[in-house]
Amino acid sequence: MAYTYQTGTANHVIHFFALLETFLTSVGWTVVAGTGTTTVIFSSPGEGGGRTKLFIRFRRDGGFPEIVYYRVQDDLAGTHFTTDGAAAQCGYLSAPGAGGIPFQYFMAADKDKAIVNWKAGAGYSGCYVGIVEPFALAVDEEEQMVSLGLHKNISPADMGYVLKDDAGNWDERIRGGQVETSYIRDPLDNSATIYGLRVDEGAFNRIVGQPMDVSGRMQTVLGVNPEDIITTGYAGATSTWIVMGSGTCRWCMRTGGNVPVGNLEGAYFSHTNGLATSIVDLIAKLDAFMAAIGWTKIANPAPLYPIDFFYNSPGESGVDDIYIHLFYHNIPAELLRIGVADDILLTHATATNSLYAEAGIFPAYYFFTADRDCLMISLERLGLFPWIWGGMYQMFFPDPDSYATPYKVGVLNKILRDHSGNWNETLATRPDGSLNSSPNLYDGVTNVVWQHPVVRNADNCPIGVMKYCHIISGPGVSVMDTVAIGGRSFRILDLGVNTVAMREV
Repeated sequence: MAYTYQTGTANHVIHFFALLETFLTSVGWTVVAGTGTTTVIFSSPGEGGGRTKLFIRFRRDGGFPEIVYYRVQDDLAGTHFTTDGAAAQCGYLSAPGAGGIPFQYFMAADKDKAIVNWKAGAGYSGCYVGIVEPFALAVDEEEQMVSLGLHKNISPADMGYVLKDDAGNWDERIRGGQVETSYIRDPLDNSATIYGLRVDEGAFNRIVGQPMDVSGRMQTVLGVNPEDIITTGYAGATSTWIVMGSGTCRWCMRTGGNVPVGNLEGAYFSHTNGLATSIVDLIAKLDAFMAAIGWTKIANPAPLYPIDFFYNSPGESGVDDIYIHLFYHNIPAELLRIGVADDILLTHATATNSLYAEAGIFPAYYFFTADRDCLMISLERLGLFPWIWGGMYQMFFPDPDSYATPYKVGVLNKILRDHSGNWNETLATRPDGSLNSSPNLYDGVTNVVWQHPVVRNADNCPIGVMKYCHIISGPGVSVMDTVAIGGRSFRILDLGVNTVAMREV
């Protein structure tokens, strides 16, 4: 059944259990025990059908305030189940008083999972029970894809339990991780970025997966209040989310719209690689590559170096005006440099990033990836493959076309104009957070491909990500390896602190 969201007021906890039964059965779950009571077990075949071990249980525990616990289990009898009750990292739903006071609820479900949130006074509690989107491609056991996680993740360790872990252990604790927790709204449009959430066992190569239709924590995003509605995505593919929680402990759940799957594909995406015999040959090959996807080469009207030019493009949107500045010099070293500017007069320009390109390294292998928004170059030097990137980021704006190009372009560590209006500003990135994630121990073969870390203003405003620039980390990967996932191919370039990979297909 389609993902469904519902909110309302329960007269008391017993009334809520009746509402829960009606709601979950309407989206495809079956009550297999406890109908009409306050200890009820549901089963589901899953959205894909054929699941036989997807069971969830809600039970009233009593107390003051009133507590309801939840868990997942692998059969009706609960042969194996996740911990509920008064144990560490065990979550619960909290109702006001002794359960007889009306309270507001927010819940959503499909046949893979159930998400339930309660509001008691000014406080919120929530749960996620069911299937996660796995980060391992070859997991056959249903139990290893079933997890229990808390939305109310006060700390990264405060998440819950997975039914069966990568080593075959039952009822193992999991933690949560995400890109950011503390950030600000974008000064240009007041938009708030929502980050995804993953659950793991305390190591990046033991990633259970991603809970679907809930976000990571929004710790201190000023101006974001409980029950605000945030719209994400792009025209024709937006999602709506409601903010749950209060203080530093806030999260979002999806209320409707499209399933968020990202938008990192450019219609003019292209890749090529080969052997260059000299810097002149390299630039000639780059010129042909860029021209083929719609970039125009423009000579620098006031060149400082023998090789000094711009590539210009209207972007994938067709309404931007992107200038990538490339030049080559031999003082103090032979370097190929990349920057961005707002025109060919360099009225405003970023500082540049560079690659060593001395005559002695040629012939050398090169790798180019680009679309009409950006360009990424890697050039072999002494058996290594350093890289540079320039152009327009994949923006976090809900409507990126409505903002002038300078706010959206830059290089790895500089943006042409930051979202507070400053030119040539230094960007920050959050620490990688994905080291030693490959291969995922849940199947021992899946290499996890991450987007390169988010770039952000120095004031912690999220900007976006560098398109086609990724990270693949772990002891099982080497320079020039390729990793194929879902019809795409990623080539590993650099085994530094951040193991960088370039999208090729």
